[in-house]
Amino acid sequence: MRDASVLLRDSIHAMNAFDPSIYQRTEAPCVSIYLPTPHDEREMRRDRWVSTQFKDLRNEAERTLAETYDKTAYKGIVEKMDYLLDHPDDTIWLSAQHGLALLIDNSGAFTFDLAFAPQPAVMVGEEFYLKPLLMNAEYEMDYYLLLLNVGNFGLLRGNHDHAHWVELPDDVKQAFIELYPLQEPDDKPTDIGALDYYSLEGHMSPFHGHRSRNDVTKEHREKFFRYVDKVLNDRILRDDPTPVILVTLPEHESAFRALATFPTLLPETILKDPCTVSGTELRDAAVAIIEKRRTDAIGALKERYDLDASKDRASDDPVKIGRALFEKDVDVLFVEQGKGLPGTFDAATGAVDYDPAADPADNKELDPASPDIADAFAQATLKQGGKVIVLPADDMPTTSGVAAIYRYAEPSVTG
Repeated sequence: MRDASVLLRDSIHAMNAFDPSIYQRTEAPCVSIYLPTPHDEREMRRDRWVSTQFKDLRNEAERTLAETYDKTAYKGIVEKMDYLLDHPDDTIWLSAQHGLALLIDNSGAFTFDLAFAPQPAVMVGEEFYLKPLLMNAEYEMDYYLLLLNVGNFGLLRGNHDHAHWVELPDDVKQAFIELYPLQEPDDKPTDIGALDYYSLEGHMSPFHGHRSRNDVTKEHREKFFRYVDKVLNDRILRDDPTPVILVTLPEHESAFRALATFPTLLPETILKDPCTVSGTELRDAAVAIIEKRRTDAIGALKERYDLDASKDRASDDPVKIGRALFEKDVDVLFVEQGKGLPGTFDAATGAVDYDPAADPADNKELDPASPDIADAFAQATLKQGGKVIVLPADDMPTTSGVAAIYRYAEPSVTG
């Protein structure tokens, strides 16, 4: 039988992304904690600053729980909060970017590294409070950069802030001359596989100093590109949905795209020789591509909303949205950032009790309105496999705070 401390440790789950299946194992009460983890405090005992703030939120959560529940009903929650507090050197604290979301119930704690700094807050209820966590998807950014020329290839994984060198298996040949020994005696490849971090301090690419091969025939170039494609398809990117951005010279782009088979390769290309581009330039170019794609995708969804609303396949009426959620008919839900819709939503019946006259709005990323219909709608949408998009007020398709696109025509009124 495993030790109780091991069981407690194993009940803490560091999550890469929100998984709706969390709901299948969640029972009330639920505690949701949002905590900023500023990097500028690292030099001045950042760990101590974060620990103090988390301790305050932990105490607030326990006080709130005690107002509604018997102590035995939230014993597991307190144990998990204390474990997190007593382990400041745990990876979840040390690797935090700008903030953390902690969703805790008696059976487990789910931690999320946030790409933005939330307002410190704690919520206690029958379900987790998700609206700030859903915002993280609007800040998150994950991509690969495929650095390719006729002499070498390499892969970087990046986000808003960093681009890390992906260490490939030892048997993968990253240099043309390792596969096709056409080089002069002194033309030896650099050990690029030894790099584990791509500097963003203005340094040059790991390919810097590699001599471009002008003596490679079209036939050999195609062989090398096919090898790169096969390695990525079979060994590296299989089952990985992360988008890939090609970085290569214009004369190589069409040749590689003509034979590339992995589906995550984006149509946009950074048309530069990887040997000449700094890490900062690559990061900035990749971020611009991903952000434009996201903006275009949201724009297309808003256009779809306008068209579907004219055909009774979309609405911004909370009562109608509640009914659509009851009938599992919501495909896309728009939620306005920083706006709470006070009232209740009964997912079992679709009933919505909402008073628009009492609707508060503020500039906070966490709204104190409780219960919050918008958050309840978001949770119900995720449970049904729908998509939730959190947008600033100016970007919302309507002014009501929520809007939904249905899968089918507007649901009929049920008795």
